[in-house]
Amino acid sequence: MRKSIFIAAALLATGAAHADFIPIVKSGQNVATVTVNNRSLSYSEPRGNGPLGGLIIDAAYTPYQIQSTLNGIIAPQVNSYSGVTFLSGELKGYPTLTMRPDASGVVFVNMSGLSYKIRARYAAKLGGIIKLDCTNTTAVDNISITAQYGTSNGLIPSDKVGVTGTPSSSTDCDSNLTWVMPLLSNYLVNKLEGYADARLVSGIQSGMSSVTQKMFFQRDANWQVGLNRLIPADKVIVFADGSTFAIGQYVQNNLSYLISNGQITMKLGGGVNLSPVVGVNEPPRNLAGDALTITVSVPGLTFTANLREEVNVVWQWKCSVQNPALNCADPR
Repeated sequence: MRKSIFIAAALLATGAAHADFIPIVKSGQNVATVTVNNRSLSYSEPRGNGPLGGLIIDAAYTPYQIQSTLNGIIAPQVNSYSGVTFLSGELKGYPTLTMRPDASGVVFVNMSGLSYKIRARYAAKLGGIIKLDCTNTTAVDNISITAQYGTSNGLIPSDKVGVTGTPSSSTDCDSNLTWVMPLLSNYLVNKLEGYADARLVSGIQSGMSSVTQKMFFQRDANWQVGLNRLIPADKVIVFADGSTFAIGQYVQNNLSYLISNGQITMKLGGGVNLSPVVGVNEPPRNLAGDALTITVSVPGLTFTANLREEVNVVWQWKCSVQNPALNCADPR
């Protein structure tokens, strides 16, 4: 009896020690900061609307767009093989894009910082007797994509794209036929690697084109591209000696020059992380996260523009996000 009491007490203590928290946004703002020669200017707008909010959506959507495109290409290919079923495809990471002009009048762009993981199921019978049920995970890490396009329209020809990556594969089977696993692994990796040379890269390219078009080439109803919306025409940097630099007007009047003569590095981020938090103590109520950082370098000038989300949240307590039926005490 005493042993049962101790066990019950231990279970209650374990339950009380666990708690998850779900953030509820109460207020927030989008904050842009432009820096020239170690002098910065910040400006903001309420979260959820405005030109800065539109840029945050574009930046956050880009990895999802690439993932959706890749899965749409890879899934039918995987399913076409006998006994193989596509389970999932997940793109991880936030890409960095670097644009560098060439004297021939084209721009070279590189995108790095992504990995792509595919899960597929293989079910078969060997000799009509032994059933084999395996899950294969094929990953391409350290993806680096290079492309070339003209400075006038930002279009990327399909024959001007290349890709490198580090492929790997592992297979879990419910059978002790360990000799089958490397054969299945090689089968999937070789097929997917060969396919990637043409169509998989094309899918990633579409996401690359999307973000570069929106930031530097595709104009809205006010004849502005994303960089103009990030650094509006009225923004002026005031230096310590009292001199000024109209950075907004400079960008608006020299966009073609910047693309044709400068090196541009663009790092995409996820913005503020509003995922549930697993733990015991209530997390901080003020959260922030970078959505986009652009650095532009041309002869005689370098400037950086950062866009981030800042939000104030209240934390809704949940005993367990993964197991909603679990009961435990609010630890606060």
